[in-house]
Amino acid sequence: MDLPMKKRGIVGKTPMAPSCGYGGGFETTAFISPPANRGRSSSSLQSSASSASASFNNENNTGDSIFSSRGGHQSHQSTDIQQTQRVARSDEPNLYDIPSDLYATYRPLPFLVRILISLASAAVSWKQFITLTFTYHHRLVSATIKNVMVVLVRFLLVSSVAKLCLQELMTPPSRVTTKYLADNDLLPSKLSRYQSVTPVAIHDAMGGDASGESGTEKKAVSSIGVHSLQYNNPDYFNKVEAEQKQQQQQQRRHQKQQKLNSNSIDALYLHHGFGASSLSWLPVLPSLTEQLGARVGRAHDSVGFGFTDRPQSLEEYSVENNVGIGLELLNDDVDANAAVDGSGENEKTETERNIAIFGHSMGAKAALLMALACSNRKDARLNPRLIVLVAPALEGVALPSRKTSSSSKKTATSPSAISQLRRSIWVTWRKIIVDYPFRYGLRRLVGGSPNFWRKGLASAWGDPKRLSDSDVLRFQWPSIGMDWEQGLLNLVRSKLSSSSNSTLDDGELLQQVANLPNTKVVIIYGSKDRIVPFEGSVAEQVKKEFPTVHIVRMEGLGHDPFEEDVDGFLRELKAVVDSENT
Repeated sequence: MDLPMKKRGIVGKTPMAPSCGYGGGFETTAFISPPANRGRSSSSLQSSASSASASFNNENNTGDSIFSSRGGHQSHQSTDIQQTQRVARSDEPNLYDIPSDLYATYRPLPFLVRILISLASAAVSWKQFITLTFTYHHRLVSATIKNVMVVLVRFLLVSSVAKLCLQELMTPPSRVTTKYLADNDLLPSKLSRYQSVTPVAIHDAMGGDASGESGTEKKAVSSIGVHSLQYNNPDYFNKVEAEQKQQQQQQRRHQKQQKLNSNSIDALYLHHGFGASSLSWLPVLPSLTEQLGARVGRAHDSVGFGFTDRPQSLEEYSVENNVGIGLELLNDDVDANAAVDGSGENEKTETERNIAIFGHSMGAKAALLMALACSNRKDARLNPRLIVLVAPALEGVALPSRKTSSSSKKTATSPSAISQLRRSIWVTWRKIIVDYPFRYGLRRLVGGSPNFWRKGLASAWGDPKRLSDSDVLRFQWPSIGMDWEQGLLNLVRSKLSSSSNSTLDDGELLQQVANLPNTKVVIIYGSKDRIVPFEGSVAEQVKKEFPTVHIVRMEGLGHDPFEEDVDGFLRELKAVVDSENT
């Protein structure tokens, strides 16, 4: 895979220059076409488990085409790139290593270059030493000691600056577009999907009236390229195939209604936390999908994280837009359920579908919003049967509330020409004095040491000895994504400048979801969580204020119990799901 940098869609020369996309030029959003399951016939989806699994695993490089919004033309998989068989990690069968020609960190400069830097820095510093010594020759002893210190500081400063500059030019971390990864079958997981999604626009499910009529939706205008994980349960396909051979349509409808009356799940959706991506759910996603008996499990990268596109509009980084993306993907999965079951269009709209929604840390709020929106989408017939919040970072619950009075909200007005000019000047200066230094500093912080992620994750694990190389790799993968630093900055800026019309804090949102009929809400936390401490007074307060919420404590685990102890997490969840209380 020895291609010129621009042709490979890799950029890493100047971190503060405009990001160049696949083929060079200023990067514009690029997508893979919508997933094939939208247009699949039911017969193609009624294949056996093995063929279904193969079909979905190869969907990115055979079933989908890659489009560029810049030219609008179709660009198939590159034929001049020598494709090699990728081998998944032995300890994580659905995760690939970062390709050998892509680099998540800065590499050491060549030995000869380091020698030249040292010689040049010494020459500059020695010249300063001679000048100072000659100036203070009448105080030779004291001047010499002082000059030596000045020379050493100057040498270190000059050599360090030269090293940083040359590393940016010669050995920077790789930056690639998701389009490049998808085009060349280099996405991080066997379960990875990359597709264009038009989010369902949520009418601020936390706002509206208290009666719950707050999930009004309409289609958003702009689409976005979204990376997600999708696991298709082979046991489900085998079961459906047997039913199709043995039963008629009427019998299947009767069985599906019996299934609805039970606690079985048709589809599950998972939201990740801050600083993570959908890859954090990778270790538990297949087992969780099979344990709940769902046909499909799905998790996507929130805007600002992972390999989902990073738009310029701050509104697209909101939690509501994140939920809208999830709902659109969930719609695809539920529609595919109907196609696989052979239920047909009429039954698809008449039969409710049980869904399970998971949210970790920051993603807990997205999970609650999705549950509330689904409960109000009577046309989609989605029943949020199970809501699982893992180490929930909810304001007003585990974190202090930031609820503001509705009287303090500003009414949007059309800006004047002078206001627009002032804003454009401010944005320009902000990029120079804030954005560029922040992006460079973050790039240096994350890419400067191969142990950055391991040290950071050690504080999130209850027992750092449990932290594996694959755990670290799942968090390191997205750092090779194009403009990931700017995406994080935009997300933070979106949170700080949010002008949501919500009248509910997260605690009130949790209460509304807990009051939904036939919905079980579960909170799972680790006793050694140092990121969002839930142990002790917080857990007791939640039990008191939300008596219908099931609280599960996992001893000795930290902020990511589903990654730190997959089997233990599955056992605890199974026990609470199988309990008689609903």
